[in-house]
Amino acid sequence: MIGQMRKFCLYAGPALALGLLLLARRYQLELGHILAMAYLFWDYFLVALIVFLLGTSLVSRRLRVAATLAAVVVLGDFVSPTLVDWQQNSEPARGPKLKVISFNWLADERDRSDIYTWLKQEDPDVISIQEMGEHQNGVTTTLYSLFPYHTQAASDVMILSKYPILKQASRMIDANSMLRAELNVQNRRLVVWAIHPATLKELAEMKARDHYLSDVVRYVELETEPVLMMGDFNATRWDPAFRAIVAAGELHEQPFLLALPTRMAVRKGLPFFGSPIDHILTSRGNVLSDCQTGPNLGSDHKPLICNLQMSN
Repeated sequence: MIGQMRKFCLYAGPALALGLLLLARRYQLELGHILAMAYLFWDYFLVALIVFLLGTSLVSRRLRVAATLAAVVVLGDFVSPTLVDWQQNSEPARGPKLKVISFNWLADERDRSDIYTWLKQEDPDVISIQEMGEHQNGVTTTLYSLFPYHTQAASDVMILSKYPILKQASRMIDANSMLRAELNVQNRRLVVWAIHPATLKELAEMKARDHYLSDVVRYVELETEPVLMMGDFNATRWDPAFRAIVAAGELHEQPFLLALPTRMAVRKGLPFFGSPIDHILTSRGNVLSDCQTGPNLGSDHKPLICNLQMSN
């Protein structure tokens, strides 16, 4: 048994590399596209790799030191985003406290009464909806009645708020829009961004997504007011395009060792298998807490819910 495991450990790495090479050749994929798709499940890949390396160190005396050191390196990479978020999210904040929600509710004409009932129960202060259209079922008659203020729809994103929206601006980047709104929260300014770039289904869409996220980097680094950024980024916290936004805006999420999966594979009949591509980010000094995902509400995303405490 041990001998078989040793052989598996020795050949699994080269076999995986060869499989990725053949996959790239078969579908004419670029390495960047393969990595971008791999990042969607990078948390799980790193956990599996740590287990594999520790298992190797137990069954192979010859590889024990190398496998243990490699496991330590991978473990450090695995916890690094959590440590950064923890450091930036641990500062004391005594300003206004808001409940915020980001939800890609999937553009179609289905009955959304369950969503409106759920939103009424959750009673959020600010919500960002992606794949939004004013003419979708119940938006003007029901959704708007739950929030005194809302932005004009910008392509497919909208911000709704219980606090006054002082001004808004939207930008189209290729076929996708980003929305920026300035809110008056108890006489404090809060800049809310709604984000929704292209998906990763094809190489051209990945390039459009990267172009979009690079523009977010340029805009967010100019901000001087506290920021709340929400949306379906089509990128996980491991993706360099997402990390560039976090660094440029000095933003953070609530720290989690394993990020909350929000994009669920319901179309594939796997409603419990997902990827953490929806994010709620805020500026240093603000604190995010009690983040969780909401129920399945007819979309292939679960809503992401957080409490936001603004800085002093």
